[in-house]
This record gives sequence, C-alpha cells and structure tokens, in this order.
Amino acid sequence: MEFGVATFSAVAAVVISKLCVVMENILKKVPEIRADVRCIKEDLEAIEAAIELHGLNREHVIFIAQLRRLAYDIEDCIDRFDAKKMVLKDFAKEIVLLKETSTNTTNRIQNFNFLAEEDDRIAQGQGAADVPAELQNLGDYNPNCLLYLCLFPRNHQVRTKPLARRWLAEGLVQGEHLAVKNMKILTNSSIFSSIQRSNNGEVRRCQPTNETFRYISQQSVSENFVLFCDGAAQPSQGKSLQAQVARRLSVHPSANVQLNLPQDLSRLRTLAVFPAGEVNLASYEDVLDFARYQVLRVLDLKECTHLSEEHLRDIWSQVLIKYLSINLGSIAEINSSIKHLDQLETLDLSGSQTVTVFKEVLLLPKLKHLFGRFQLSKRDTFTPGWLLTSGLQEFLKRKSKLETLAGFVTNERLGFPQLLNLMKQLRKVKIWFESDASERNVKVLSKSITEFIGAGVTQPDLNRSLSIEFEECSGKYANNISQVAGILASLKLRGNLAQFPPFVAGLSAIEELCLWSTGLSWEVIRAGLSRVRGLKYLKLIEDNLGRLDILSEAEHLKAIERICVVCKQRLEVAIAARPLPNLVSLHILCQDLHRILDNPLVEITRMAKLQEVALHHQVDDTTKDELRRIAYGHPNTPKVLFLE
Repeated sequence: MEFGVATFSAVAAVVISKLCVVMENILKKVPEIRADVRCIKEDLEAIEAAIELHGLNREHVIFIAQLRRLAYDIEDCIDRFDAKKMVLKDFAKEIVLLKETSTNTTNRIQNFNFLAEEDDRIAQGQGAADVPAELQNLGDYNPNCLLYLCLFPRNHQVRTKPLARRWLAEGLVQGEHLAVKNMKILTNSSIFSSIQRSNNGEVRRCQPTNETFRYISQQSVSENFVLFCDGAAQPSQGKSLQAQVARRLSVHPSANVQLNLPQDLSRLRTLAVFPAGEVNLASYEDVLDFARYQVLRVLDLKECTHLSEEHLRDIWSQVLIKYLSINLGSIAEINSSIKHLDQLETLDLSGSQTVTVFKEVLLLPKLKHLFGRFQLSKRDTFTPGWLLTSGLQEFLKRKSKLETLAGFVTNERLGFPQLLNLMKQLRKVKIWFESDASERNVKVLSKSITEFIGAGVTQPDLNRSLSIEFEECSGKYANNISQVAGILASLKLRGNLAQFPPFVAGLSAIEELCLWSTGLSWEVIRAGLSRVRGLKYLKLIEDNLGRLDILSEAEHLKAIERICVVCKQRLEVAIAARPLPNLVSLHILCQDLHRILDNPLVEITRMAKLQEVALHHQVDDTTKDELRRIAYGHPNTPKVLFLE
C-alpha cells in the first residue's frame, strides 16, 4: 500500500474505534447525535474501503491530506468531549459540521476518477524503488509510529519506552499491546544504525540509519506529519500543503536565530523542543506561548532549563495533555494547580532535582507513570490524621492507576513511605534513602517493600521492579527489609552494603539483578545468590570484586543469559562454558584484566547460544587478538566488541 494511504488508514482505524466507543458508552440515550456519529463512522469506513479497493497514486496526495485532516478533526472533537472539556450541546453542533464535511468528502470520492482495477498493482507499486530496502519488508505495522521518529533531531538517541508512551498519548495506537507490537516490529528490523540494550536485552535506545531517516523525513514533509522549525528557513512542509494545520511541531532553536513559527498552532498535538547548544530563553520564548495550543497531548520540554512559574501555570491550562516531560530547573515544587491535567498519563520530571509535590499529583485519575525524584509537601503531611483527611488513602486503594513510581526520597519527612503499600497497581518503584531518613520512615518503608516483593507471588503478571539507592547513608537499611519468598522481575541496589542483603538471598525468584557500588566481592555475591532461582540478567558495577570465577557447576547460574561487569580496579577473571549453557551476551568492561592461574579468560567455544562478547577498549592487544580468534572459530561467530 502506498505510504500516504497507509498513514491515513492507520489514523482512520483509530478514529472509527473511538466513534464506536462514543456511540456505545455515551450516546445511547441521545439518538439524534448518535445517528450523526454513526453516519460519520460509516462515511470513514466507506472511504477506507474505496481506497483499499481502487488504490491511489502520488497525484492524490492532497486528497489524502484532506482525508487525514478530517479524521484528526473528528478525533479532536471526540477527545475533548470524552475528557468533559466540551458540553453535549457544543459537541452536537460540532458533530453536525463534521458530518457535513464527511458527507461532502464521500460524495467527492464517489465522483473521483479512480484508476481501473487492472491498474491497481501498478499504482500501488509506484515509488517502491524509492523505499529503502530495510523498510520494504517490515510487515504489519503502523506507519505513523515510524514517521514519529522524525520528531527527534537526526543524531538523537531515541528512548523506546517514552516513545511508545508518546504514541499512546497521541492516539497513534490504541492500547499498550499495539504499542509493544509496533515497537518490536521496528526494533527487530534493520532500520536502526545503532541500538542500545538494557541489561535484560530489551532495546533501550535506538537511532535510525541515515537512509531511513532521510526517507521518513521526506514522507513526513509530504504527509505534513511533523513540522520542523530551527529558524534557518521556513518550517518544513510542502508548498501544496501550506494551508494545512500543523499537528506536530519539532523546534530546534539556536542561539541568536529568530524562529519562524507557523501561524496556526491551534490544532497542535505534539510540541517538542530540542535546543542546540547554549541557547537562552529568548531563542524560543514564542514557542512557550501556550495560548496558541488548544488540543495538545504531548509536551516535551525536558531539554529546556529556562521554565518559570508562569510557564507552569500556562502548562496547567493544557487540559488534554497526556504526556508531559519537563525540566523544572530551579523550580522546587509542583503545586495543586496540576489537578487540571486530569487526562495526564505520564509525568516525567527526571531531569530535575528533588521536587516537592502536592497530593494533587497522586490524585490525578489517569496517571500511570511518574518519573523524577519526589517528596510529598509538608502541607499534606504535617497535620493530624493527614492520611485519612487528605483523601489519598481511599483514592490510592480504590482508584489509582499508578504503575510506575520512580521515584521518591526517604528522609525525615512523612509521605511516600506511608503511601507505598496503598498503591496496588505499582509495577516499578525507585527509592532513595537519604542520610537523615527517620527510623519511623525506615520501619514503615521496609514493611511496604516486603509487601511489594511478596505480592509478586500472587500477581506474577505485574513483573514488579524495585530500585533502591542508599546514597551517603549506610546500607544497613537493606537489612530492615524482611525475608519473604517473593518474586521480582528486576532489582537494583546502589550504595555501600556491609553484607549481601538477606531479603535478596531469601527471594524465591529474581530475573534481573544489578548491584552498583555496593563494595561486595564476587565471592559474597555468588554465595548470596546460591538459593535464588531464575536469574537471567546480572549486572555488576563494582570496583571490589577482586575476581570473577565461574568455573564449576552452579545450579543457580545456569539460567543466566546476559552478564555485564563494569570495574575500574584490577579484576581477575575465569569463566567456563559449562556452568553457563544459556549465555547470550557477556560484557566485561575492565581495563586492568587478568586471568586466574592457567584458566582461560573466557571459555566461549562451548557456549552454544553466545551472540556477543565485549571487553574494555583499552585491554591489551594480545587479549583482543585471542578473543577475535576464538570468536571466529565459534559456530555462531558472535560479535566481538571493545567498548568504553
């Protein structure tokens, strides 16, 4: 299918789905409006069917653009009504206008001079030779998800999970399962020149190849999908589409360069700003004029460090926002005004210092993902019976959709330690223990962590993840967490530990473990893991390991698929193939690397599943040559990498 047709079909499918929901769930008792909505739905379905039957060629790009604009306008209307930002009377008026537009469009399509059916194959194949080879066999995916990559600067490493959340916020896909499906299709292809994987092997960051980026940028211009504005020229859009309404704007301000923004930004859905180098606020102040925007869903100002309290007040007026990523800079708190963002699903403040949040953040009805470093305000916690009178307890128990809380600080202040065990939908939690953490908070939090871990047995499908950083305080707090036969998908511990934490040794199963600057030796870590089963991914960022020897049968290590060791100090290594039959990836990043006695550094010849092995780029040439030689003789010919 021609690219422009495919992008329209993807949008139309989402809109038709939303129209069905509106008819069934909201308009059952309003037959007049329901009939108009059904008419619009049937018109869209008829347009889709006609295009699929007869095909279109490149000469019809303006026609397709008009259809896409119609679909977007319908979706904007539905979203505003569904979010209760439009009363029924106004919704009915707008539906009548949209019905007229869709009817006129359908009439034009009936009179349109379609190509004969025997020419369909030729028409739909036009331009195929211009498509990069890596894009021609992607399979069943949403092309708008691919075009969304154009939002980012050319050399930007795109983070996959936030990208999927943007797709969902924009409505490009309906449901997390489709976001995951499209992400897998794209990351399993060859459209990316570089891919960074997390410790569990999932793609964490990616960057399109030059050819892919060039092609989708051209398509984006022709489809009026993303407008780029850097001040060097007019915003990038085709001449024939000058009258089109901008839906996504990617701004790349440079110092002392005046931006030339499109005049009409009222229907903008996504705004992202990526300052180039040292840029002051004057370079993009016009972009932060939020009076321009009426239906914004995605706002990314994470790389902008010049936000003011006034900017925040204007952001709180963007009531349809679902994805908000900002850097607060010197702003220390998020106050109660955020309550107006009742459609918000993702709030990312991870580039900021510790932020004080008012309870209204946690009371947001649709919030799923909260990123940053938070503490709850004194206003909400320093009153008698604050937990009951604030309304937090009942809401968090019954209504909260929060899945990610990454994370919060534990100090002398009440707040998150008392709330953690109320959030039953949590999957990912990150905690910082500060040096002034009160004994009361430590005790309450330790109990909540124990419950969080134990819940993994009864709710294994939630894939619970826990990250704890002890910072400057003693890791003794880890000993307060009770042993429980729990299950964790992922556990990260950072900070000095006097011993291997008993609660980790007591886990019945853990899939991924990361230990960072704990001061523990490999001997202690290995012994601590002796009773744990199911470990697949092990990452150690440690300078006191001393030696890493995996030479004999180790039942608890047999399932390991990936090992990553980062060490600045001298490290002695000996790894045999027999104890690690499932190993896929092995990274040992230490410049001062030595063998243990006469054992081989890494015996990979019988690691049947090995796909890649990496050493520090400054290891000696003899070691590099030996690794290349044995990798070349391996049946899989695993990748050999030398990394910083």
